[in-house]
Amino acid sequence: MKRVIQLFPWRRTFIQRTPGLEHFSRSLDGDTIIRLYLDSPTDLLMPFERFPTNYNYDEINSLVFNLDKDLVNYLFSCLTEFENDEFILQFTLAKQSPPETNFSEKILCIVIHRYFSYLENIRWQNLQQLARDAILLGFAGTGTLALSILLESQTVPQDIKIAFSLVNQGVTVFSWLTIWEALANALWNWRPLYQQMKICQRLQNARCELKNA
Repeated sequence: MKRVIQLFPWRRTFIQRTPGLEHFSRSLDGDTIIRLYLDSPTDLLMPFERFPTNYNYDEINSLVFNLDKDLVNYLFSCLTEFENDEFILQFTLAKQSPPETNFSEKILCIVIHRYFSYLENIRWQNLQQLARDAILLGFAGTGTLALSILLESQTVPQDIKIAFSLVNQGVTVFSWLTIWEALANALWNWRPLYQQMKICQRLQNARCELKNA
């Protein structure tokens, strides 16, 4: 039943926004400004990630930092709502970053763009795997359904008829479940991955601004 509901959603749902990141405005050019407030540059990253000290453009260009999960979900939610809008990511730091980190607007853009380039590649791999799974499940389901039909047409001795019937019913159930999963991948499961991949492409080209409070 849950799968049926997913196939026919009656309303669009969005990821819950992170508190403190809910402000929007318009630039003079009509672009949507997504305002994000951070206590420090490390708030961009997952807890186990840290910006290296005294890094420069070449060092950061070779790294992909894992952005905070809540931040990523929030950006996905925003760009789902502002689907056709041009946008600006405006980050405001509550305090100056330590001088040794050399954090700047340029570094901020690199971190954002490189992470979503990496994430786009991951989502593309997920889509390819989903397509392969759908094909394999489709062949497996069709094959077992053909086997079920073949078994149904067989004449078996009376003493094993009940066991044979149970096996045949199990094969039939397995075949339909497998075909259903293949259809779910083809009809629905690919959509969130594709949507996130397109959002990642937009975020790779996002204009980023850095301000101090």
